[in-house]
Amino acid sequence: MKVLITGANGFVGLPLTRLAASRCEVVALVSPRANTAHLDAIAPKVTLVHGDLTDDETIERLARTRPDACIHAAWYTNASDYLDSPRNVDSLTATLRLALRLGAAGCRRFVGVGTCLEYDTAGAVPLTESSPLEPGRLYSACKVGAWHALRQVGRLTNMAVAWARLFYLYGPREDSRRFVPSVVGALLEGREAAVSPGGQVRDFLYVEDAAAALWAVASSSVQGAVNVGSGEPVTVAHIARTLGMIVDRQRLVKLGALPYRPGDPMSICADVRRLTEECAWKPQSSLEAGLRHTVAWWREQSTQPLRAGNK
Repeated sequence: MKVLITGANGFVGLPLTRLAASRCEVVALVSPRANTAHLDAIAPKVTLVHGDLTDDETIERLARTRPDACIHAAWYTNASDYLDSPRNVDSLTATLRLALRLGAAGCRRFVGVGTCLEYDTAGAVPLTESSPLEPGRLYSACKVGAWHALRQVGRLTNMAVAWARLFYLYGPREDSRRFVPSVVGALLEGREAAVSPGGQVRDFLYVEDAAAALWAVASSSVQGAVNVGSGEPVTVAHIARTLGMIVDRQRLVKLGALPYRPGDPMSICADVRRLTEECAWKPQSSLEAGLRHTVAWWREQSTQPLRAGNK
């Protein structure tokens, strides 16, 4: 089987590409100026394509590789503005153009990557794949739009389509501005880690397990939406305290130093029965083990000279 992976050097795309390359032939799309040092070790097993999905020529090049399946992880994800950036619209249209072209070229399976923020997060939890959708930002609205349109693309091209809704991921190479790495960074530097009161309940999943879940979805015959999370509710306060314990600087974790963000949902957790039962997936890392791996990775970055591709 030949699998196309877009966003192959991204936070979840890199471990996914490594996993896929151990099982089949892989075509990996990376951005034109991407640092691909992380992919060097598996380069003999992967055909790298540098390109931008907003460019028709890139889509044509990918279609000419004639993949049997595509796992589409590329999207605009700059942590500073991704929730409301107009570039989400570019990602939406590029997704549909890619799917249409791949379907016409004979691709038989397409797995898109969505988000838990597509759901009505003010509703009941745990969230199932049939829970009401109520996207509150442009990012999640474009993801919902992509999912609805992809179903019709699949119908028109006879391509099986699945939509993996990711919940809260953490692990090595996550953007340093996000919650887990920002707390880890402060603690490793001996600074106070300012956190909200931490009563928010979330569903956190180690990124390597998320990559394995995406592969499990792609390898199955499942169609439609599939939640990708741990299925285990945990508070933000528990995450922060656990990180403090791992780094042995619990006193620097300052719960309540920041207010809750306006409109931040208090509880988001996944029902993952479809993922575990129909895709035969189960996580390999406990929450503490995943956090320990993450801290170890960030500690290594802080104690070594900055290398190309280090982050």
